[in-house]
Amino acid sequence: MIRKLKAGLLVGAFAAVLSPVVSAAPEHKLTFSTYWPTSYNYLVDPIFSFADKVKERTNGRVEIEIFHSKQLFGGKEEFGALERGDIDMSAPMDTYNTGAIPELGIASMPFLWPNPRAMQKSLDAGLWDLGVNQAMAERGVKVLNVAAGGPYQLYGKGFEIHSPEDLKGKKVAVSGTAASKAMELIEAAPTSMSSGDLYVALQRGTIDATSRPLLTGIGRKLYEVLDNVTVVNMSYFATALAINMDSWNKLPADIQEIMQQAANERGEEQLVALEAYMAEAQSLFEKNNVNYHVATPAELAEFQKAVGPVYDWWRGEVKDADKYIKFAQNNQ
Repeated sequence: MIRKLKAGLLVGAFAAVLSPVVSAAPEHKLTFSTYWPTSYNYLVDPIFSFADKVKERTNGRVEIEIFHSKQLFGGKEEFGALERGDIDMSAPMDTYNTGAIPELGIASMPFLWPNPRAMQKSLDAGLWDLGVNQAMAERGVKVLNVAAGGPYQLYGKGFEIHSPEDLKGKKVAVSGTAASKAMELIEAAPTSMSSGDLYVALQRGTIDATSRPLLTGIGRKLYEVLDNVTVVNMSYFATALAINMDSWNKLPADIQEIMQQAANERGEEQLVALEAYMAEAQSLFEKNNVNYHVATPAELAEFQKAVGPVYDWWRGEVKDADKYIKFAQNNQ
């Protein structure tokens, strides 16, 4: 996608030199920041598609300039940058922002959804309308769309994972408090670690395992430094296509409508790309000599029983926890 954009820019520049007609500058130029590297293709590609659609459908009145790979802000900094207006747009991850909005932790509840499409149904039915969108608006952020980002799997270096017992005593890198609680329940030793640090940590033996989406295993090339993946779909993350409220309010109503429609399409594009990505992941891991194991129903039942108390912990942390849990269970 990046190469296509660059090629398009070159063609456009060449055409501008030859043509006596100079294209008008955009009326609204928006800055979009994401920490995602371009190797996170099912997350990044729909963002570029969104920007292209907005530019085309507004006849060039709006241009969205995308900065990826932490060129501006890291994953845990994006929401704050949106609040302050340092950037106009981003796609912040829910798991990075549970400190600001605890209800975002619903995505981390273990085994709440069997697959990404089930999660997307909950999101489309209004899961975030229970209070998350309102909380973001109070912090100066307008949510245009929420999309399922993918389930978390279990990765091991030097050992297979078929039951909670296999992780007992192991140093496991996690992201988020709920994931840490889950690892504590199975008597592992959780440590919080960003995805960008996993490769070296696994290579040096600082950690024994990690809980991450397939996207991280492939996008960060973890298959070079570990040898086992167990697919459990233990928990999820979601990404919010969001814009600073002041930036949004400066846009005319017709442009807002165009952007909202393009944002909705982004959600479906991401889901379709995610499902295709997951379907192709096994062959890629196996090609790199990684044992790819899909947990059996009996194995899943063991994990579900072991980490079930995470729900009780979350109920103690979030006032409306049951409202979110029941809504998700009834809308998937």
